[in-house]
Formats: sequence, structure tokens, C-alpha cells
Amino acid sequence: MWFKRSWVRFPLVTQRGITCADASGILVLTALHGPVPKWLKGGVCKTLIQQFESAQDLMKNKTEFSIFTISFFAVIILYSLLLSGKFNFVPGYFTPNQIVIYDTILTPVAKQGLDTIVDVNGKNALFIGDSHTANHNWGWQVIVCKKTGLRMNNTAVIGKHLPWMVNIAKTSVTSNFDYCFIYGGANDIHGNRNPYQVVKDVQKIVDICNSKGVKPVVLTGLNAEECVRPIKGQEFYPKAYSRYQIILMDSIKNAIVIDTRVVVRTDCGDWTCHMHPSGHKKVATKVIKSMKLKTY
Repeated sequence: MWFKRSWVRFPLVTQRGITCADASGILVLTALHGPVPKWLKGGVCKTLIQQFESAQDLMKNKTEFSIFTISFFAVIILYSLLLSGKFNFVPGYFTPNQIVIYDTILTPVAKQGLDTIVDVNGKNALFIGDSHTANHNWGWQVIVCKKTGLRMNNTAVIGKHLPWMVNIAKTSVTSNFDYCFIYGGANDIHGNRNPYQVVKDVQKIVDICNSKGVKPVVLTGLNAEECVRPIKGQEFYPKAYSRYQIILMDSIKNAIVIDTRVVVRTDCGDWTCHMHPSGHKKVATKVIKSMKLKTY
């Protein structure tokens, strides 16, 4: 198919409508639509192909530029909608510094902060708990303090429940403390108390600490299903305590929660696993590593 412009004939060029074949070193033009004039060969064919390729490159560049421009403005618009809260792809909202999902705030931590060792030498720590923390001359809390230089004030008493610990927090937590370690719940669960109520009491202590500017640290306790050998009437306890731990780790807010299920049965001194020194050492090591505390 040909058309005439001025005094020169031009072929109707499409990607498949023109090809050049190399015959004896001479470029010859062929077409799908009718015979090609004899005069249209050699340099003329080469020029046409070059023009065709230039046109293709130009169209390709324009297309790529258009795609880039559209994508750029689409990202800008989406980002603006996220900042304004008008577009929620998660049930919450997004800001440059944090993501808020319902009542949970996820704040990005600088990468270098993940490896930072915390020096607590000379700082004050309050311990609230029951028999698992009530060893005033030895125990996991003593090991932690001796290795890190924390100054210990231990209020733990054998056999105490969380409501008692809440009252201790009300009277003992002051701005003079830097940390407050909370390890309770075992006696509450032994008494078959609702684990959700037990966790609520732990949260009360956490809230008291935060209101005084004290960093709360909650310990989950040991793996009861592995370590405890329940006596008659306490068969429910291992699974009940495990359920309490799951609720604790899922529910506690604004506190450091450390999973201290590192003790095995051989570290236990009795049926309910009051720990041997080996167990206390494992718990202390887990606390120090989890908090990235500097040791001396």
C-alpha cells in the first residue's frame, strides 16, 4: 500500500509491513502490501529503517516517561491520603513516626538501638512477687542485681496473690525507682482464679509504674506443663497457668514482658517447681539478655 507525498513515494510503514533483507551486500526493501519499486533499495532502505527505529525509540521513551509520571503522582496522592487518615488499609491510621492500630501503637525502633547495651549500674529496682522472688539472699533477682549493678528493693512475700501485690505497688512504687520487676500469678492460678482478672491486676501494677516514671518489667514464669507435677486437687494447674501466660503475653501493654519459660523439670525443687539455683540462674540470664543489660 503506497501513498504519494510531494514528488517522493513513501511506503506505509508498520512494524511488520517493511523488512530489509541482505542480498549480496545490498539492502533490499520488501513489503507485505504490494511490490516494492526497484529504485527503493540500498541507502534509501537504510534511511527508512533508521527513521522507523528512531520513531519507535521516541514512542518508547514517551511511554516510559508517562508511566513514571503517573506512578509518581499516584504514590504522592496515596501518601497524602494515608497522612490525612482518609484512606485506611488497616484498622487504624498512619503517621510518619508510628502506626496506630486501634489502641496499640507500634513505634519504629532505630536499627542501632536494637544492639544497644543498657548500663543500669547504680540504678534502683523494685521487685514485687511471691515465693519465686522471695529469696532475699539468693535467687534470680539477686543474680540480676549483682551482675548488672542494680540496687535491689525486694518486697516479694511467700504465698501472696496479685491483689496484695497491687496494694504493694500503690505504697511502694515511687519516682525514686528506675525499674519495677513483677513476677506473680502462680498463687492466684493455684486458687483457680479467673486468669483474665489476674492479668488485669498485673496491668494495674504496670499502670502505677508508668504513672511514676518507672519502667515495668513483667516475667511470665516457668513452663508449668513441663515443670509442675501437680498433687491431688491441683491437676488443673499446669494448663491453667499456661493459659494465664498466653493471656499475659497477649494483653499487657506499656511494659517489657519477658518470656522466662526456660526452666526444665530438673531445675525444680518440689512439685510446683520452686527452683533450684540452676533454675534461678537461667531466669536471671534470660532477663539480662532480653533487656540487653550490661554486666560486670
